[in-house]
Amino acid sequence: MKKKIILRSEYELKNFFNDNTLRMKKKSYLSFQENLELGSNILFDGNVNLGKNNRIEDNCNIKELKLGNNNIIKPSSITQNSIISNNVIIGPFAFVRENTFINKNCIIGAYVEVTRSKIGKNTYASHRAFIGDSNIGENVIIGAGVVFCNFSFKTNKKEKITIGKNCKIGSNTVLIAPTNIRKDTIISALAKYK
Repeated sequence: MKKKIILRSEYELKNFFNDNTLRMKKKSYLSFQENLELGSNILFDGNVNLGKNNRIEDNCNIKELKLGNNNIIKPSSITQNSIISNNVIIGPFAFVRENTFINKNCIIGAYVEVTRSKIGKNTYASHRAFIGDSNIGENVIIGAGVVFCNFSFKTNKKEKITIGKNCKIGSNTVLIAPTNIRKDTIISALAKYK
């Protein structure tokens, strides 16, 4: 195993990758193993720990991230205070927010926002979805335009949505928290589920 490379300043970052468009906030560092590919105009903020064989494309904002191996973060995506496992595709234009864990072999695709959620392996949310305050099992497909309504007007607080493994959630479905969707459930498109 090759040793990790640690860059502790914007100056070191720009020189190592020979790219003046890369940026790093003060008191931040970038730690990575072999074969890191960076696009242009990427901002690193806080402690960023990357494994090997990762690619981060243009115009991304990477803050307090732990990233495994063999991942792609596509253009104009934002990650904050999250953990992403191996073989994951993020973006383009995705927003992975605080306290999110994404397991291996997942897709968090174009215009998908995820916050305070745990996503099981082999789960796909490929287009324009909002996933908040949820626990999603493995092998789940979340269709385009699905919204997790995580704020309950009954309790005046954010509630959890749990989805079991092997579920399929149809496009433009609204999931209303709190709710628990059992494994192997199929929800048709344009549904309201609570």
